[in-house]
Amino acid sequence: MEKQNDKLKLTIDEQIKDMIDKNIHFELYSIDDAKKFLKYNNYYFKLKSYARNYNINTQTKKYYTLDFAYLVELSKIDMYIRRIILELCLDVEHYLKVRLIYDLSNNLNEDGYNIVRLFLQYHPNAEADIRNKADKYSFCSDLAEKHLNEYKEPNQLALWNIVELLSFGNFMELYELYYQTYPSFNYSDYLKSIKFIRNAAAHNNCILSTLRKPNSVKKFSKTKKLANILGKIPEFRELDCKDAMMKNPVVHDFVALLFVYNDIMKVSATKNIRNKKMQEICFQFCDENGRIRKNKSYFDKNPCIKETYSFICSIIKYIDKKNKNPKHTNFL
Repeated sequence: MEKQNDKLKLTIDEQIKDMIDKNIHFELYSIDDAKKFLKYNNYYFKLKSYARNYNINTQTKKYYTLDFAYLVELSKIDMYIRRIILELCLDVEHYLKVRLIYDLSNNLNEDGYNIVRLFLQYHPNAEADIRNKADKYSFCSDLAEKHLNEYKEPNQLALWNIVELLSFGNFMELYELYYQTYPSFNYSDYLKSIKFIRNAAAHNNCILSTLRKPNSVKKFSKTKKLANILGKIPEFRELDCKDAMMKNPVVHDFVALLFVYNDIMKVSATKNIRNKKMQEICFQFCDENGRIRKNKSYFDKNPCIKETYSFICSIIKYIDKKNKNPKHTNFL
């Protein structure tokens, strides 16, 4: 006899019953409102993932001190943080391209075509991706088609052309290749972190569901340069939770994004935009009237969430403080 799947499809009423059976309370959020939330705002599988941040009795499978309102609040904060991540990542991606092309323009040893030929030789998947863009309905399909020869192969692509056609992952590989070939200051050490958190935010993954039990820990390694930088900052030198926090891929990569964003936009043309954005983030995260602290009492009994928030808030405050110091030059 075929074994049936333990995970059964549940109606919303059955989802509510399942939560009650697991000792999830509805004291701060009524059952009627919970049904509406599950119907119109979020689905059960995704919402329940935030419960990973709470203790559960392994024998009875019942949670300790967990209210449905806590899950709702985490899902809302998560959505807000994902939007911040995407906004920062879009700026980082754009200004990495600006800086790369600027460095190329001052490089007497590179015409902009040779590095692309080398890149496509090492990364044939990028060439296939460009061909696919030319064949499919895409915002950049005309540009891709323009640079293909009669055999559907990229023809005479320069660095300034190809950056408009590459995915962020492929651009990251091109960026790393350029600075390996022509060494100078760059952000290659941090790009994997930015790619990881960018993709998580872009695909609406539940970022805050992994605070207590991080995903991909076995495949994750801290950025040594970032760890060394944090270790030299007086404000963080005595912070007991620093090492533990930076072992969480999401926390580590969000911190890396914040530092890269603030460094890459430190030039006079973008500094004011950067400072304004960081002041807004600082207010929303750290101020009593900011969105993140709106329902802070929900998490008074959850040390993992409180410690993670406190650590991230200290990073944001430090960056904001340094940005206001006219003598400050760079973070990385």
